[in-house]
Amino acid sequence: MCRFILYRGAETLMYPLLYDAENGLVAQSKNAQKRKKPLNADGFGLGWYTGHGDPEPATFVNVDPAWSNRNLAMIASKVPTHHFFAHVRDASVGMPVSQANCHPFSHGRYLFMHNGRLDRFDTFKRALQKELSDEAFSLIEGNTDSEHAFALFMDTIGFKEQCTPEEMEQALLHTIEKIMWLRQRAGADTNAFINFAVSDGEHMLATRFNSNHSVQPASLFMAGGVSLAAGEEFALRPAEEGEVPSVLICSEPLTMQKSLWQKVERNHLVRTLPDGSVEQVPMTLPQQSDLRRYW
Repeated sequence: MCRFILYRGAETLMYPLLYDAENGLVAQSKNAQKRKKPLNADGFGLGWYTGHGDPEPATFVNVDPAWSNRNLAMIASKVPTHHFFAHVRDASVGMPVSQANCHPFSHGRYLFMHNGRLDRFDTFKRALQKELSDEAFSLIEGNTDSEHAFALFMDTIGFKEQCTPEEMEQALLHTIEKIMWLRQRAGADTNAFINFAVSDGEHMLATRFNSNHSVQPASLFMAGGVSLAAGEEFALRPAEEGEVPSVLICSEPLTMQKSLWQKVERNHLVRTLPDGSVEQVPMTLPQQSDLRRYW
């Protein structure tokens, strides 16, 4: 399992959320608090929207551990943004450590990350590839289940340059449905951990989902209507009147301020709202028996 951060709100440097927070993402790369294996050292990635009229995000990925890459610290301390994704990777067994396998993945205005794994991916990888258009298949540069899921999402959204929040949400849910159908058809009856995150530069979505109800999904938390408090030590506080409110969706809370963080429930989707708040809603996916509609 990996760890990630989604941020949208007031313009900020990325450094405070990656480095200064007591449980910032770089700290999680060394010693994650909400998973059994604390180390996430198989690469990292940033994706950010520049805010100067270019709708397509910039990305920076590398195979170094996040804590040892000086370029990550430099970019995070110098580049302001109102919207970014950040990810530290713990490669699944058998998956190479390479730049092509580092998140976030991007195409056009879309950013995509995954925390989790699709167990027995090898049993349905070829079937998933057959479902992809040539355009989607050409997006895949690595060999992770995550990048294949992103290609499937882009196909599902029809490679639209822009879409409504509702269209993006439905495309994400249909992507998960299709994955579940492919797994069922291949006899992949082990668990699928699907914490997906996607943005088009305006709207953010994330899921906390797994297919085995006897096992907890990978952790996910959210904080909405917050502001980065000024001062020598990093802190969050509720946004005040007149301030631009910010939203954070994270694998783990970045601070110990329990009143500001809400756990995302099992098999729920998180969506950002125009007023700078965030909400979670149950994911309405078909039961296993109803997945036959894809046959």
